[in-house]
Amino acid sequence: MPMRIFWNLAGVACIFFFSCNGNNQQQPLTAVKDTAKTQAFFPVTSFLLGQLNEIDSMPVTPVKITSINGKTDSVWMKKQDIRAFAQPFLTPVIDSTSFTNLFSEKSFLDQTINAVTLTYDPKTNLPDSMHLNHWDVYINPQKGTVQRIYMVKTQTANGENITTQLTWEANKWCSIRTITEENKLAPVVKEELMKWQFD
Repeated sequence: MPMRIFWNLAGVACIFFFSCNGNNQQQPLTAVKDTAKTQAFFPVTSFLLGQLNEIDSMPVTPVKITSINGKTDSVWMKKQDIRAFAQPFLTPVIDSTSFTNLFSEKSFLDQTINAVTLTYDPKTNLPDSMHLNHWDVYINPQKGTVQRIYMVKTQTANGENITTQLTWEANKWCSIRTITEENKLAPVVKEELMKWQFD
């Protein structure tokens, strides 16, 4: 079921993309359709687990690059640390039916980056326990393959406002950018990048 939905969305995007290319007037951002009422979302978590399985099978050691307010350090990762690093991408589980009561889906064909973007935003106020409040899926319209996943989580803990930006570049790298803000203090920005494609 999830793959059928995925290919349907990709197919619609491809048809629309080629029809737009036949027009001499280029539009940087073209709405494909509003799928807010569709009761099925792209299975983000299944896709990311598939990526992790591929990394496990590759004869390569990922590197982790950590940057905190401009100071950078790097280290080669152990196999057992890869999934621990990726855990923030895997929770909560985003499948074809989860959160359809809380989030709406819209799709756009962005010709400036040559990608169909599936974007998910809250329909209403989210429960306090729900830290995930936005995510995007970028799909190559010619190949029908996922290019990137982007998620945003927010929470307040011990008087600090914490924003986490999660980016997964398919088959290449993923990053966790954490912005911690406290009253009257400059924000602390920490970015951790795991890279396994070095071409």
